Parts: sequence; structure tokens; C-alpha cells
Amino acid sequence: MGGAQVVVLAAGFARAKAIALILGASGVGLIGILSAFSGNIASLAGWGLGTAGVRLIAGAPDEVRTAKIAAVRRMGWALSGLGLLLALLTFWPVGAWTFDSSRFALEMAIVSLAVPCVIASTAWSAVLQASGNIASLAKVQVAGALAGLLVGLPAIYFWGTVGVAGSVFLAAAVPAFVLWRAARRECPAGAAQSVDPGDLRQLVKLGGALMLVGWLAQLASYGTRLIIVRHAGLDAAGYYQAAFAIAGALPGFVFAAMGTDFFPRVAAAKDEAEAADIADRQIRAGLLLALPFLVGTLTLDRLCVGLLYAEGFEQALPLLPWMVWGVFFRLLAWPQGYCLLARGAARTVVMVEVVGNMLAILLPLGLVPAFGTKGAAQAFFLSYLLYALVMLVTSRARAGRWVSVGTVMAFAASAGVLALAQISVRQAEGPYWGLLPTALVAAGCLWTYRRALRQP
Repeated sequence: MGGAQVVVLAAGFARAKAIALILGASGVGLIGILSAFSGNIASLAGWGLGTAGVRLIAGAPDEVRTAKIAAVRRMGWALSGLGLLLALLTFWPVGAWTFDSSRFALEMAIVSLAVPCVIASTAWSAVLQASGNIASLAKVQVAGALAGLLVGLPAIYFWGTVGVAGSVFLAAAVPAFVLWRAARRECPAGAAQSVDPGDLRQLVKLGGALMLVGWLAQLASYGTRLIIVRHAGLDAAGYYQAAFAIAGALPGFVFAAMGTDFFPRVAAAKDEAEAADIADRQIRAGLLLALPFLVGTLTLDRLCVGLLYAEGFEQALPLLPWMVWGVFFRLLAWPQGYCLLARGAARTVVMVEVVGNMLAILLPLGLVPAFGTKGAAQAFFLSYLLYALVMLVTSRARAGRWVSVGTVMAFAASAGVLALAQISVRQAEGPYWGLLPTALVAAGCLWTYRRALRQP
């Protein structure tokens, strides 16, 4: 899964590079807004089906597994239709409100077609993941990402902003088709007649909480970009999108890869103490895997922006350090939130997410008018810092203990390494000097990780 996510990220950056070269910062800002719009509707209409479906299928006995897969499939088709309807009803008013005109109405309409594809992909992915076909899921993601890139790049070149919207649609449609073909093998066609209404009710109940959590995050993301567009313009939104993508994408593959295995394990823990132990180990593993990427982003920021985007994106550089530190605190909060969700504390997770996403909206409202786009990056950092603190307190109340001393020491040491790496390049000359601290940190993390794997 980690390797598959690297390919998916590389395909995404290749598309962003093409948009930056052809359309400039405004094109990058546009794709960020279009992606946020489709993600918002997909999170709302998708009803948390991906995670709820995994939980429904994974623990089912063999004799009823086919019926539960059929329930996820039927729910996927119904929610995909709902998502398409919502997207078609909202793309015009949302586009007019965001851009203060109907200039990008066609682009918003095209992106609306991506919504049912995203929802369907979550259903098919749930079938493959819950059935233990992780290798198949990884291969499908790679094939879908590469095929979407090869078809999407010519569309961007020939049709400009319309091609950008088309690339967003293709990036969702191609993986959905490939996942559907792979998932058909896990659910015979005749099983669609034996859906248990109780399974559908369970998907609706659990998925509601998951939907709200995902939708709040998407809403906060879209709201931040709307604030930037209104106060600083579409180009500024492009610089923010570039910094956001660089800072969060590489550690993001760590989240995606580990989440495939982490959620079932913590859900199966015999008690809260064991679940807390699993979350502790997950935090330490995430730090070891993500720290080299974060150090590389801080120390090779100019090189990253130049390689992944184009000339003229230097205004994204002041945003990157704030983004990197925000992602760093996410490494602490993410496993704890996932642990709460897997242990059935859906109401608690929703409350924490409401607080976190309110901060993610309110902080840019206050900081962007005063500090411009840099204020949005500062708000990103502050929101995740405060979110991590709230999650620590919540997990303490749930598990009856704080995170372990070893985890605290690992987090503090990682923060120190990240700070030293950032300081080390301030007086350095040349864009490649950051390779040295990045290589040293990567070697240290690899040695520590291999040593931890050898321990019983």
C-alpha cells in the first residue's frame, strides 16, 4: 500500500506540474477548489461507506460474508446516485458564490461527474480491503492513477481550465472502473438478491458518524480556500494549494498505508488499554516513517517547489514551514482519532472533529485578512496544534491514561530533529545542501525502525 500511494502521489504531482506550467498559479488554485468541491459532496453523500463497509464485512463469518458484500455494493450504488444528484443541484450556486461569477460553471459541472465515481470507489475498496486483498487493492490504485494521468494530461494541454476539470473527473472515473472490475470477483451477481435490511441499517448508523467527520474536514478545506480567494485572489489560492500538497502529500502516504492495517487491528483489541498500546506504537511508527519526508520538505523546499511546480511559485515557500509543522502534529493526533473511531466512540470523535474544524475555519477568518496567504498557513499549523491537544485530553479520558512516556520522548526527539534541520539550512547556500540532513535523518529513522521490528 505504501508503494501504491507513492505512485498515486507521483501521478498527482505530475498533473499539478503540468497545470503549473500551462496555466500558472491560478490553474493550481482552480484544481484545489474543484477537488475540494467534489470531495465535499462525496464526503456528504458517501455516508462513510468506505470505513463502515470494511467494519461490516471484515468480522463476518464466511456463510454471511457474501450477503454483507452485497449490502455494501447496493449501498454504494444508491449513494453514488445521491451524490450525483447533490452535485448537479449545487455546482452552479457554489461556483457563483466561490468565484463571484459564473465564469467556471462548465468546469464545476464536469467535476460534479467525479462525485459518484469517488463514492463508488470507496465501496469497491471496502470490499477488497475487508476481504484481505490488499495487494490487489494496491495494484488497482496504481493502474487507475497511471491511466488517469495518461488520459488527463492531454486534456489539460488542449482544453485549459476545462481540461483541468476533466482531469479531476478522469482521476476519479478511471480508478472507479478498475476497482469495480476487481471487486466483482468478490461478490457474485446473484448475491445482490440476498441483502439483509439489518446490514443496511448498520451501514447507515455507523456511516452517519463517519460521514460527518469526513464532511467537516472537507468543508473546512473548502472554506479555507474560499477565504483565500476572497481576500487574496485565485493565484494566492494556487500558492496555498502548492504548499499544502507538498507538505502533506508524502506523509499522507504513511497515513493511507498504515490505516489499511491499523483500523482492523485496533478495532479487534480486547480492551481500551490494548487499543491505547496499539495507538502508541502507531504514533512512533508514523514518526519514523514520515520524519525524513518532513525534514526533506523543510530543507529542500526551493528544490521541491521548482521540481513539482514551475517558476513563479516562490511565494509558496514562506508557507511550507507552517504547513510542515501542522502535518507533524497531525502525526500525533491521527492515530488517536482513528483509535477512538475504531473503538466505537463515534459521538466523541464527532465532537472533537467539530471543534477541530471550527478552528480550521475561524483561524483563517482572523489571520488571512491580517497576514494574507501566510496567515492561512499559520492557521493550518495552529489548528492542528490545538486539535492534537484536544485529542490528547479526549484519549486520556477514554483510555484512563496519557500516551506512554516512550511516545512522548519519541515525539519530543522528532520535534527537536525537525527544528534542528530547519535551523541548519537558514545560512546554507545552494538548493542541494538540505540533502545532507535529510539523508542523515532517513538513515537514523531506518536504523531505528529495523531495530524496533526485531524486538518481540
